[in-house]
Amino acid sequence: MDRQWKILIADDEPKIRRGLHAEIERMDLPVIVCAEAEDGERALEAVERFRPDILLVDVNMPFMNGLDFIQKLKRTHADARVILVTGYEEFDYARRALELGVHAYLLKPVDVEELRRAIASAIGALDAERARNRHFEWAILQINRRKEYLREEFLRDAVCGRLEAGEIGEFQVYFDFPAPKRLRLMLISVRSSAEDEKPWQHLLRQYSLQDALEGGAVPLDFCCLFPDDRGDVLILYDAPESADAPLCEAVRGVLGAEGGVSVQIECAPVASLVQLSEAYDEALERLSSQSPRTPAVSAAVDYIEAHCADPNLSLNEVAQAVNIHPTYLSRVMKRELGMPFARYLTHVRIGRATRLMQDPALHIWEVAERVGYSGGNYFSAAFKRVLGVSPADYRMEDRRR
Repeated sequence: MDRQWKILIADDEPKIRRGLHAEIERMDLPVIVCAEAEDGERALEAVERFRPDILLVDVNMPFMNGLDFIQKLKRTHADARVILVTGYEEFDYARRALELGVHAYLLKPVDVEELRRAIASAIGALDAERARNRHFEWAILQINRRKEYLREEFLRDAVCGRLEAGEIGEFQVYFDFPAPKRLRLMLISVRSSAEDEKPWQHLLRQYSLQDALEGGAVPLDFCCLFPDDRGDVLILYDAPESADAPLCEAVRGVLGAEGGVSVQIECAPVASLVQLSEAYDEALERLSSQSPRTPAVSAAVDYIEAHCADPNLSLNEVAQAVNIHPTYLSRVMKRELGMPFARYLTHVRIGRATRLMQDPALHIWEVAERVGYSGGNYFSAAFKRVLGVSPADYRMEDRRR
């Protein structure tokens, strides 16, 4: 059965109230008149008592006129739909009614069919709002059920540089991260010697680590485990630096039990979640410096360093130069360098740009051209994505040092 919406009639003339009441009862609409009031003050009392959904309000009432009543009503019952009834066809009334969010504006004497359309329209708006609220509540429920997964995805996007600083600041409040006084990031890289390594094996390692941490292997005030884009595991935790050693020992104890794997671990402090990608890059750089590169990747890195100023440099060109298939080169670059070809090329170009920008005689657009960007906007966007600031701001800060 459809819901019966409650209507309150507020008018200082008893005859009009009775007439509106009678007409509404004859309408084939899911409504019931729950109360009547002869002035604005009594109408407010009736609102608190009966909680009407739709209100028919006269403008000219004693003690408190209809517009003042609506203004007070909106402070506590903003979802109620108001149909204003007035004998005055004046622009000021209509303008203020619009400002107050009145659903409909009817002139006396009220046309019954026009009144019916206004009430039906108000019911439609209430039905739509109720549906939106149900959908919103359902969405919030689903989000809360998946909060841990969403937090992992948020952290993964943050470390990989896919989120702007403003987005990180906005979403970190929702995920209840602790104050970043002692936050640290641990990067765990696992390599297996098994030729038949299954693609889902890294997930099992992640679950094993999660179970160990949840079991209190190392007491931490806050801990969140998540993967990066290359299949390594990251742990964001709230603890002093002295916790690194026991946490590393616990990680090696879990992963070493598998056999046939090598485990490399690097830790870095996290000044704030906005700098999460910088902490990740720092740990990754230290990790990469310890890991021997395959000849193909070493040759690709040398070629990129020599040709990064070419704006048309592509993965296919580099792969052809080192005599290897592009798909395989992309995969091994991501595994050994921690980032795919495009992102690595961007990092090389921006690194070279920071060195060139130390020369004050070079304009920023000249620096952009020398590192392979044909447009200043593309250069500025890439620079900010990697370092978090624009080229101009970076140069200004560099001069202050």
